[in-house]
Amino acid sequence: MKDTRIRLAVAGLGFGWHIVNELRGPRGSADIELAGICDPDPERSAGCAAESGARVYRDLDEILVDESVEAVGLYTPPHRRAELIGAILRAGKAVMTTKPFEDDPEAAAEVLELARSRKLVLHLNSPGPEPAPDQRLIMEWRREFDLGEPVSAFWETHACYHEKADGSWMDDPARCPAAPLFRLGIYGINDLVELCGEPVDCRIMQSRIATGRPTADNAMLGISFANGALGCVAASFRVDDGKPYANRLLINYERGTVWRALSRDPEGVCRLTLMGKGGGKERILREAEIDTAEHSGAYQWGVFRRAIRERRSISAEYARRIVSSIELVNSFTQQCLRPENAL
Repeated sequence: MKDTRIRLAVAGLGFGWHIVNELRGPRGSADIELAGICDPDPERSAGCAAESGARVYRDLDEILVDESVEAVGLYTPPHRRAELIGAILRAGKAVMTTKPFEDDPEAAAEVLELARSRKLVLHLNSPGPEPAPDQRLIMEWRREFDLGEPVSAFWETHACYHEKADGSWMDDPARCPAAPLFRLGIYGINDLVELCGEPVDCRIMQSRIATGRPTADNAMLGISFANGALGCVAASFRVDDGKPYANRLLINYERGTVWRALSRDPEGVCRLTLMGKGGGKERILREAEIDTAEHSGAYQWGVFRRAIRERRSISAEYARRIVSSIELVNSFTQQCLRPENAL
């Protein structure tokens, strides 16, 4: 049988090393063949190569001239990432990258249009190119039970970090604003944009409790949507309850409420519950469980492979969702940098 996997090289191993490990596992290896790696730090490249057996490329330019490489997994910091994505697209290669996509919404819009004009694939893990199974189920319940419009939504996650300043982008309030939101809460922002619609405004709160970095370790974002819904995304680096990166979503619709609880424990289960009226009182209308490997925010490697093989670029709607998220981040960044909001 012909091997239809995509040959992909990973650039940027600060986070990309995690992606290399995912691509070597059952989820990634079915759709992606790891072609190689590169990183500005030679020791990091050597360590990853020793562990994975991957070829080491000198730099991104060497990857771009290798005709056997069909796609690049780009895991550099978000600042000016669009420039690198543009170079990859102009070399005729597809791109998989991560949240936050870019910190400049105009640069993001331009490179997304470049992908569309060249009919090339440009995907993120969050927002994903297609609704994830948990998001799709919530949408199905909304239609099946005539839940109406979203009214309010709350999304929360946390971890416990004991970080020290290291001079990286994560120490810069302009490049890592309201840090827990920028680094973790972006998943919640993208969930709410997917499920509640176009955002129109936001308000930020942030604090520093114990971090050694000059950036926040506790943050909350209020969002208003064009349809009148209100949302809140909360993220913290100061909660140690033994369940790091678990997240919870609650959406109140006009005629029902959906709960989603995503665990990161060995069970690996995403649980969803729909509460609504039945027999004149509130009751559970539906319950479901989904493998966390398929939840929103997970890499859709199969969708990526099929899009490349079928020469399907990104839709205008997907590009708009990506830019909407960046515009929200840009808005709360400006708020964080105001003197009255300084930490």
